[in-house]
Amino acid sequence: MTANINNFGVVNFYENNAPKQEPSKKAEPVCEDITPVQEDNPQPIDSIIFTKKAKKEGKQQLILSTLRRSVEGRRDKTRAFVQELQEWQKEGYIDAHYNARVMYDELDKLTPLTFGYEVFKKHYNNTI
Repeated sequence: MTANINNFGVVNFYENNAPKQEPSKKAEPVCEDITPVQEDNPQPIDSIIFTKKAKKEGKQQLILSTLRRSVEGRRDKTRAFVQELQEWQKEGYIDAHYNARVMYDELDKLTPLTFGYEVFKKHYNNTI
């Protein structure tokens, strides 16, 4: 006589018969379903450096995200940032009449800058 024993897992006797031993309780969900709220109209970014053209077309967020991406993976972060900034100025979306201090302070409010003012001023004013 041969006995074939297949072990497909362990059955816990106490867990399977738990409802019979204890009075049933209403089970409350362990987690809560949360649906993220997406805004259809994100708040426009208000800054003095953006021109009427940028505000009219709603490009403030695009400009800031492009400026942030311009420094990713670059060793010369300040130069890349200022070149992208000057391209937006040439297209008329950022006011080019502000000096380096005002521009740096406004940009620092809008996005965290990874470089200091002195380096920014050298590239912005082309005094390298």
